[in-house]
Amino acid sequence: MNVSDYIGIPYRAEGRDRAGCDCYGLVLLVYRERLGITLPDHLGYGDPLSQAAADKVAEGRRDWQAVEAPAPGDVVLFRVEGQPHHIGLVIHPGWMLHSAAGKNSCIERYTRPYWRPRIEGFYRYGR
Repeated sequence: MNVSDYIGIPYRAEGRDRAGCDCYGLVLLVYRERLGITLPDHLGYGDPLSQAAADKVAEGRRDWQAVEAPAPGDVVLFRVEGQPHHIGLVIHPGWMLHSAAGKNSCIERYTRPYWRPRIEGFYRYGR
Protein backbone atom coordinates (compact mmCIF):
# COMPACT_ATOMS: atom_id res chain seq x y z
CA MET A 1 0.00 0.00 0.00
CA ASN A 2 1.61 3.25 -1.13
CA VAL A 3 1.01 5.89 1.52
CA SER A 4 3.95 8.19 0.85
CA ASP A 5 1.70 11.24 0.47
CA TYR A 6 0.41 10.72 4.03
CA ILE A 7 3.87 11.03 5.60
CA GLY A 8 4.48 14.31 7.41
CA ILE A 9 0.88 15.25 8.24
CA PRO A 10 1.03 17.17 11.53
CA TYR A 11 -0.42 15.60 14.65
CA ARG A 12 -3.60 17.31 15.82
CA ALA A 13 -5.85 15.89 18.54
CA GLU A 14 -9.17 14.83 16.98
CA GLY A 15 -7.88 15.98 13.57
CA ARG A 16 -9.49 14.34 10.56
CA ASP A 17 -7.84 15.93 7.52
CA ARG A 18 -4.49 16.72 5.92
CA ALA A 19 -4.15 19.87 8.04
CA GLY A 20 -3.67 17.56 11.04
CA CYS A 21 -4.69 14.13 12.28
CA ASP A 22 -4.59 12.06 15.42
CA CYS A 23 -3.95 8.34 15.05
CA TYR A 24 -7.54 7.38 14.23
CA GLY A 25 -8.00 10.47 12.04
CA LEU A 26 -5.10 9.28 9.89
CA VAL A 27 -6.72 5.86 9.49
CA LEU A 28 -10.02 7.56 8.57
CA LEU A 29 -8.26 9.74 6.01
CA VAL A 30 -6.44 6.87 4.30
CA TYR A 31 -9.52 4.64 4.27
CA ARG A 32 -11.60 7.44 2.74
CA GLU A 33 -9.07 8.65 0.16
CA ARG A 34 -7.28 5.43 -0.79
CA LEU A 35 -9.89 2.74 -0.21
CA GLY A 36 -13.11 4.67 -0.76
CA ILE A 37 -14.43 3.55 2.64
CA THR A 38 -15.94 6.00 5.11
CA LEU A 39 -15.34 4.67 8.61
CA PRO A 40 -17.48 5.83 11.51
CA ASP A 41 -16.03 8.87 13.24
CA HIS A 42 -17.46 8.61 16.72
CA LEU A 43 -14.32 8.42 18.77
CA GLY A 44 -13.42 10.52 21.72
CA TYR A 45 -9.84 11.70 22.04
CA GLY A 46 -7.59 9.16 23.70
CA ASP A 47 -9.86 6.17 23.09
CA PRO A 48 -9.15 4.91 19.57
CA LEU A 49 -8.73 1.27 20.47
CA SER A 50 -11.82 0.40 22.36
CA GLN A 51 -14.07 2.35 20.02
CA ALA A 52 -12.36 1.63 16.71
CA ALA A 53 -12.11 -2.10 17.03
CA ALA A 54 -11.75 -3.89 20.34
CA ASP A 55 -15.21 -3.03 21.68
CA LYS A 56 -16.85 -3.76 18.34
CA VAL A 57 -15.27 -7.20 18.21
CA ALA A 58 -16.24 -7.85 21.84
CA GLU A 59 -19.82 -6.78 21.09
CA GLY A 60 -19.92 -9.20 18.18
CA ARG A 61 -20.20 -6.44 15.60
CA ARG A 62 -19.07 -7.48 12.18
CA ASP A 63 -17.42 -4.33 10.87
CA TRP A 64 -14.00 -5.09 12.48
CA GLN A 65 -12.67 -8.64 12.62
CA ALA A 66 -9.62 -9.76 14.56
CA VAL A 67 -6.96 -11.29 12.28
CA GLU A 68 -3.88 -13.33 13.06
CA ALA A 69 -1.85 -12.38 9.99
CA PRO A 70 -2.20 -8.67 9.20
CA ALA A 71 -2.26 -7.46 5.61
CA PRO A 72 -1.94 -3.96 4.16
CA GLY A 73 -5.03 -1.96 5.09
CA ASP A 74 -5.55 -3.70 8.42
CA VAL A 75 -5.07 -1.78 11.65
CA VAL A 76 -2.75 -2.57 14.52
CA LEU A 77 -4.05 -1.60 17.94
CA PHE A 78 -1.90 -0.83 20.96
CA ARG A 79 -2.22 -0.54 24.72
CA VAL A 80 -0.01 2.07 26.34
CA GLU A 81 0.32 2.00 30.12
CA GLY A 82 -2.30 -0.75 30.16
CA GLN A 83 -4.99 1.31 28.43
CA PRO A 84 -6.25 1.25 24.83
CA HIS A 85 -4.42 4.20 23.36
CA HIS A 86 -3.06 4.00 19.82
CA ILE A 87 -3.86 2.72 16.33
CA GLY A 88 -1.72 2.38 13.22
CA LEU A 89 -2.42 1.34 9.65
CA VAL A 90 -0.55 -1.75 8.44
CA ILE A 91 1.12 -0.91 5.13
CA HIS A 92 3.43 -3.91 4.79
CA PRO A 93 4.18 -6.84 7.11
CA GLY A 94 5.94 -5.37 10.14
CA TRP A 95 5.36 -1.75 9.09
CA MET A 96 2.67 0.80 9.90
CA LEU A 97 1.70 4.36 9.09
CA HIS A 98 0.71 6.23 12.22
CA SER A 99 0.41 9.59 13.89
CA ALA A 100 1.59 10.09 17.46
CA ALA A 101 1.20 13.11 19.72
CA GLY A 102 3.89 15.69 19.13
CA LYS A 103 5.09 14.15 15.85
CA ASN A 104 4.17 14.25 12.19
CA SER A 105 2.71 11.08 10.69
CA CYS A 106 5.37 8.58 9.74
CA ILE A 107 6.13 5.01 8.77
CA GLU A 108 7.54 2.88 11.56
CA ARG A 109 8.04 -0.78 12.41
CA TYR A 110 5.35 -2.06 14.76
CA THR A 111 7.78 -4.86 15.58
CA ARG A 112 10.33 -2.52 17.15
CA PRO A 113 10.94 -2.98 20.90
CA TYR A 114 8.71 -0.09 21.98
CA TRP A 115 5.61 -1.18 20.05
CA ARG A 116 5.78 -5.00 19.96
CA PRO A 117 4.88 -5.64 23.64
CA ARG A 118 2.05 -3.11 23.41
CA ILE A 119 0.22 -4.74 20.49
CA GLU A 120 -3.39 -5.44 21.43
CA GLY A 121 -4.19 -7.07 18.11
CA PHE A 122 -4.75 -6.66 14.41
CA TYR A 123 -8.15 -5.95 12.89
CA ARG A 124 -9.64 -5.90 9.41
CA TYR A 125 -12.57 -3.76 8.39
CA GLY A 126 -15.24 -5.81 6.72
CA ARG A 127 -18.53 -3.92 7.00
